[in-house]
Amino acid sequence: MKGPVATTTNLFYLFGLFLLLAANSATGFTFTSNNQREDMNCSNVDYTPCICDENGMMSCDKISIRNLRTKFSKMPAHELTGLKLTLSPNERDLIPDDFLGQVKLFGDLIIYCLDNKRLRISQKAFQTSADMVTRVFIDGCDLSSQPNFSFMSRFNRMMAVVIKNSKNFKSFKGLPSQSSALSYVYVTHSRGFESLIADPVALPALKVLYLNFNEMNDVAADKIFKSLAASSLDSLTEIRLDENKLTKIPDMISSLTKLEQLELGFNEITVITKNSLPLNNTGGNGLAFNLQKNPITKIEPGAFGGNIGNSNYVKLQDINLTELDPKIFKPVLQRMLIRSKKVLGRNPFLYIGNNPIKCDCHLAWLVRDNRNLLNYIEGAKCSDSKNVVDLKAEDFIRCK
Repeated sequence: MKGPVATTTNLFYLFGLFLLLAANSATGFTFTSNNQREDMNCSNVDYTPCICDENGMMSCDKISIRNLRTKFSKMPAHELTGLKLTLSPNERDLIPDDFLGQVKLFGDLIIYCLDNKRLRISQKAFQTSADMVTRVFIDGCDLSSQPNFSFMSRFNRMMAVVIKNSKNFKSFKGLPSQSSALSYVYVTHSRGFESLIADPVALPALKVLYLNFNEMNDVAADKIFKSLAASSLDSLTEIRLDENKLTKIPDMISSLTKLEQLELGFNEITVITKNSLPLNNTGGNGLAFNLQKNPITKIEPGAFGGNIGNSNYVKLQDINLTELDPKIFKPVLQRMLIRSKKVLGRNPFLYIGNNPIKCDCHLAWLVRDNRNLLNYIEGAKCSDSKNVVDLKAEDFIRCK
């Protein structure tokens, strides 16, 4: 058996208060939350050379840190819904202590770096807003001069941190340890994890971890998991690792007790071992997972055990799958049958499209003996292009 296995096509995941829409730059991230303050707007303050919009968001585009610090120091105390700060490639100063003076951010802190500008932020740069910032975005920055994220260490109400298009990661230390609010961490479209120090950060409330489109290898992935997920084994529900260079499923995945969605498509994984996926998964929706476009050469019997099948989908397209071994697939389909009787709506499904299935006697267990399980298979075609679901039981009457 050769080939790849699937990842979800849905790039968007809704968790109650929070909706992330992922695009190719930080400007494509849109969050909605019920914690936003509707009473805030631009006060009667001169924000020049920055701009303050009708929603109370202040934008400062390629203005020197020194000039901004002087400007902010003269502003009266008031609150804004956020700050969009675009750093010029020519900027030499770090963002200093008490950068905003008496201005407080009650929402988003968004930092763009043009031409991979090196980001340097003092630990106390945003201390007056520490208890009010709810989301942090960093886009396009070189982090080689930023040894950690200590400037966020007191952001105890921060729900999400998003880092995109950045490089040269040093350490994730400084994220608010033991925070009961930080539930979403996204590090995507980024490079340079080779020098990352795997300092663990306690994130007991972490639910969603996106690490896709990073071209990470196995070593880098293990470092990031040790840094961000070591204390989140009982809280993580969704992980995206698609579009990387993984040759195996990261070791820590098997220990995630609440995992409900796992995206591993478009990697270089060759073997799915028996113990590489969660076996004691207690997530209420089961584990939906996707291994599309991986050069799988072997799936061990029992690899899809545990709660797999008690979910909406299992996607294994484009893996050059030639046989449906009953030891591997029958338990999954049986769990889908049971789930379909308990959950209203669309049936769960095993998607195995774009695989040249050999429609010989090895399929008798399915087509002849368990035809009801065909209801949970989608996209399956024989090597001669016949649909597996259209095969007749009598065609396998002589098979043992």
